[in-house]
Amino acid sequence: MYGGPETFVERVADDAMAPLLRAGEYVFIDPDEAAADGRLVAVRGHGPDSGALVRRLFVENGRRILRAECAGWPAIELTRDNEAMILGAAVLRGEAI
Repeated sequence: MYGGPETFVERVADDAMAPLLRAGEYVFIDPDEAAADGRLVAVRGHGPDSGALVRRLFVENGRRILRAECAGWPAIELTRDNEAMILGAAVLRGEAI
């Protein structure tokens, strides 16, 4: 089994991580897994119907920054105000059948 007892599934909201992940795919998120440098993490999207935004976390000079794989998507710097937006680390992906 992948993930711990609190693992849940989120639908990817955008193609920012393509070709690794595409909009509509599902990602298993484990809130107990550390959001460490280089890990894929899920963050809360904006709006009631938005899915999870999945980004790669980088730690640069003490700053925590979320980056997309595709060019053109904005980086998101984590601050005290938005640190809680991390839902957990991605541990598995899949798609509906």
